[in-house]
Order: sequence, then C-alpha cells, then structure tokens
Amino acid sequence: MPLFEYNCQACQSQFELLVRGSDKPKCPQCGSAKLEKAWSVPAAHTGGRSNDLPVCGPMPSGGGCGLPQCGPGGCH
Repeated sequence: MPLFEYNCQACQSQFELLVRGSDKPKCPQCGSAKLEKAWSVPAAHTGGRSNDLPVCGPMPSGGGCGLPQCGPGGCH
C-alpha cells in the first residue's frame, strides 16, 4: 500500500495519503477529489548503524551534494 503526497486543487492543502487498492483519494480537509500528485523525496534504509537517510548527507568537497532541494550552497 503506497503512501502518496497530494496537493488539493480546490483548497490548496498539502497532505499524504495511504492509498489502498482501487480507492479514490480525496482531500481530508475539503473532501475534493481534484488532487494533483506531488513530487516527494524517496526514503531509503542504508542498512548501517546510522538513522540518517541518504538524502542530503555531508557536503562533498568543492560544492553541494547535487540535489535540487539543497541549493548551490549545500544541504540545509
């Protein structure tokens, strides 16, 4: 059962929903079905001892990590 992020076109709320089978998602605030899937950063388990996710890790020498959300100055 995938977890999706949505933007509601009716009330502009942003939320996550667990979508099961052929369920049609609706906005939890206004009930509208006019939704747009939002882009989200996937999470991955590294298998190591660290609880950190490998999204914006330590900044490599000479610049940012390269992810667009981190910007040119490195990770936030």
